Amino acid sequence: MRLSPAEPLQPELLSQITGLALIPANAAGAAAVYLYFSYVDPWGGRPQPNAETAFLLFTVITSVLLVVTTLLGNRWTRPVHRWSLRLRAGKPASEVPVAIRRRVLNAALMIGLLSLGAWFAAGLFYLVVLGGWYGIGTFETLRIFLTIVLVGGPVASALAFLVSEYHWRREIPLFFPDGDLERTGVLRLPIRVRLLVTFLLTSILPLLLTIMLDLSLKRRVPETLSGVWREFVRAQLFLVGITAVASTTMAFLVARFIHRPIQALRHGMAEVAAGDLTARVPVRSTDELGELNKHFNSMVEQLRLAGQARELFGRYVSPAVARQALERGGILDSTVVRATAMFVDLRGFTAMAQRADVKDVVRVLNAFYATVERVCERESGVVTQFLGDGVVVVFGGPLRPADDHARRAVRAAISVQWALMNHPALPGLGRLQAGIGICTGDMVAGNIRANERVVYTIVGDAVNQAARLQVKTRDVGAPILVTASTRDVLGDSDGVWLRPCGALPLRGIDAPVEVFAVEI
Repeated sequence: MRLSPAEPLQPELLSQITGLALIPANAAGAAAVYLYFSYVDPWGGRPQPNAETAFLLFTVITSVLLVVTTLLGNRWTRPVHRWSLRLRAGKPASEVPVAIRRRVLNAALMIGLLSLGAWFAAGLFYLVVLGGWYGIGTFETLRIFLTIVLVGGPVASALAFLVSEYHWRREIPLFFPDGDLERTGVLRLPIRVRLLVTFLLTSILPLLLTIMLDLSLKRRVPETLSGVWREFVRAQLFLVGITAVASTTMAFLVARFIHRPIQALRHGMAEVAAGDLTARVPVRSTDELGELNKHFNSMVEQLRLAGQARELFGRYVSPAVARQALERGGILDSTVVRATAMFVDLRGFTAMAQRADVKDVVRVLNAFYATVERVCERESGVVTQFLGDGVVVVFGGPLRPADDHARRAVRAAISVQWALMNHPALPGLGRLQAGIGICTGDMVAGNIRANERVVYTIVGDAVNQAARLQVKTRDVGAPILVTASTRDVLGDSDGVWLRPCGALPLRGIDAPVEVFAVEI
């Protein structure tokens, strides 16, 4: 079966690859070290085991260490593979034990450490065998030991780590579908450390191996050529020193060039996650990291503009409407509900607008709207429309369902009247007063579309009665009027006193409606 680039590896194949990552990397490294000491620099010219014995020693120690490390690696990752099968069978990732989740993140590093341990064991083996059994000198024995432990081991182990990590990174999203990786109990290797180690292994270690080769050649150079050898070593040491300094400097600078933009991006993302949409990341280059930081700044700017749009949207419509519209992608289907509609009309606004300054009229409307919205919001009412000097509110609609919607509406009406009466008198305009009509019944609540314009509103006979009823507050001499349908739902509500006003004709309504005044 052929896998697409984005398709995760099957657990069986993944197990084989991660387990075998030790074998090709370490086998190749072991073969390179063996060929070097057998043909390139054969034991420094000193007595050595015959070729058959040397190859037998190499084969035995390499095979044993590869088998042992592979078995240990598979044993360590076996629980992870079992959970991988369960997750692919549909088990939720939340049920994975924390210890297993940590093993997933530490798997590649564990493979690398196992490899490094195997090379150290191989170095000790050769140190004992060559020094004790074959009697090879201390210098040659240490040279072979250090080459195995400090050159072959780190290079092969780093390669095994990278191969293993390449595949485990494709497995991690299965255990962490939300991207929230474990931090405690996980060994973290920063990018800067990885780059510095890579430069060290690819530049400094080969130079050290060259110096060790020069020292071993000293034993085989005739006395007549010792002067030439010294000149050669002096020149080579100079090149080694220059290369080491240049490589270290370049490694530090490259690591810094990569690390600093990434760190700046991390801090910027943390600020955005904390709600700061003014965060910016400096763009210092034209490479991929520079483009990444540039796009991050552009993304944050778009988030800031979107936040402003949401804020403005919430100012032009009810917060409940704005919130639901954003959550549902602007889709607020119209539904028939039994709710309570309330119309609030500002008394004397027409006459006031004729004699007052425009700025004073705006101040009055702002104070009036703010009072009604604040009180109704507290009682879970949704303001659906601002109609000049009037406000339409629905209680118990689909955006904020409530079984006691009638009681909430009456209580909000009383609170509105008290808030307006206690509002400071406006210069030249006096105190604010309002007439309120309330009716309970079936109504349609939801979006009404007109081409590209959308408005959330309520329509129905109950809404019409509430609108007509607030006009009657002037005739009856009561600031709050409710219909019999609201009175029936209220029942004997504590703190609400209703005074019968008889059946009143309402414009546009066929039959007279029984009306009650709310005493405040």
